[in-house]
Amino acid sequence: MMNLIPRMINVADLQRNYRAIVTAAKKHQEPIVVLNNGEPDIVLIDTKQYNEHVKRMRYLEEESLLKIGNQAIAEYRQQKAVTPKFHETLLDVLKKTRD
Repeated sequence: MMNLIPRMINVADLQRNYRAIVTAAKKHQEPIVVLNNGEPDIVLIDTKQYNEHVKRMRYLEEESLLKIGNQAIAEYRQQKAVTPKFHETLLDVLKKTRD
């Protein structure tokens, strides 16, 4: 189970203890935030976690696009679709539909 507060280390710790830090990140399957001058600079995660995050993000993006697409199809079938005029931008159309 992932902690709500991530482990944080500074750049100097990473330089001195690279192998131990990477081993701990892999073992605990938790990201490590690297601080530079007290500010978050980079997050370290092992490749397995990274690939899982990428896979999850792609799935969520696809789900979102499918939902938007299905909504658009439903609105088109209900004849609620709006066709912009040649000179109109999407923002122009959205403003008209809100008025």
